[in-house]
Amino acid sequence: MNTKNKESGFASRLLHGAKDLIWQDDPVASRNAYQRDGNVIGASGEKCDQRQDVSTDSGLNANPMADDLFAVVMNRPTAYSSLAEAINALSELSMDEATRYRSAFAVLKKTQQRTVAQITQAVDVHLGLLESEIVRFSTQSRNTEEAEISAREKAVDLLNGDVEQRNSQISTLRAETEEHIRKLQEEISEKQSRAVELKSEAEQKKQSILQTKRDFEKAIDTVRARLNHEKEKIHTFLGSETS
Repeated sequence: MNTKNKESGFASRLLHGAKDLIWQDDPVASRNAYQRDGNVIGASGEKCDQRQDVSTDSGLNANPMADDLFAVVMNRPTAYSSLAEAINALSELSMDEATRYRSAFAVLKKTQQRTVAQITQAVDVHLGLLESEIVRFSTQSRNTEEAEISAREKAVDLLNGDVEQRNSQISTLRAETEEHIRKLQEEISEKQSRAVELKSEAEQKKQSILQTKRDFEKAIDTVRARLNHEKEKIHTFLGSETS
């Protein structure tokens, strides 16, 4: 699967239709595209120890949607994703976080001629991808609202209009046969019941989508804070390095 398909699929997984109430079947199972069999997978496909993984800290793990969103944002290889892989590769060694960052940067500087400025700019690339996901989610959520709520509301209006028409027919035909009136009243009852059911369904869908939007906004804040925190640590830990 290419990068474009992976990115476009995230919002669709959250808002993929009424049958699943816009939720994934198992949000935990697909929590992080960087995780497989309990390990962290870098862009090169190598497994790393997750205990000190920079891409799955506690702030993200507390929010499954943020894990998914972060995986999409980190899907594109950059200088920062290379730094993250290098840091993960050092996770089994006994060293503090600052030393791990400096050591990982030393490897990138030697093997890829990376600079602190390049890595910091790369974090901005991932922030830009996050903004793209925000726009994509907003568009798809509007489309989902149209498909899942507006259609039902229109059906309610049509049914209510049909009920009014049947009531008018009752007034006109009452003088004719009581049996005819009884049948029309039964039709009214059925249509009103269905209108109530559809109205309830539309409200449930509306609440589900509103909740998903709220969760997505929280996920945005979590990932944005995470990436901005990474920038701060890079400046703190690597700012004195010679570019």
